[in-house]
Amino acid sequence: MPTLDTLIELARPWAKFYSKSSPTQAVLMFMHLAGMLGGGGLAIAADRAMWKARTASDEARPRLLAEVERTHRPVLIGLAMAVVSGLLMTAADLKTYGPSLIWWGKMAAFVLLLANGAWLQFIERGMQRAPATINTTWARLVLSSRVSYVLWFAVVLGGVLLKNA
Repeated sequence: MPTLDTLIELARPWAKFYSKSSPTQAVLMFMHLAGMLGGGGLAIAADRAMWKARTASDEARPRLLAEVERTHRPVLIGLAMAVVSGLLMTAADLKTYGPSLIWWGKMAAFVLLLANGAWLQFIERGMQRAPATINTTWARLVLSSRVSYVLWFAVVLGGVLLKNA
């Protein structure tokens, strides 16, 4: 496994280019923020819809579930934008980010967010196969949505802390 020094050396040409290119910095920061705003905003709205679905009628629940499922693709697109831009910004300053506990905390929150998203989709798929009136399944869905909500804000907090640390 390459050491941090090896990775820093491999990324040196990119870091040099990035540090001298304000347009590149601006584009990557925009991509990162737009991905988080677009993907995260839709995800948070979907999370809120799931909270409402817990008390919704049995007739309304499948409609709410279908509405939430339609958000998955744009959320994933936003996440992809954030990941690509985040990796490029990180590569531009591995010396700072590599040993940073704040950066690693943000990455841990991000991995948990992805895992929770996969769990949320697993629950949703199970609800499509079984009646959507099972209260324990809805309780799991609501819990996963609440975890998602918290993790989106944890990832954003990590980014803010990184910029100001």
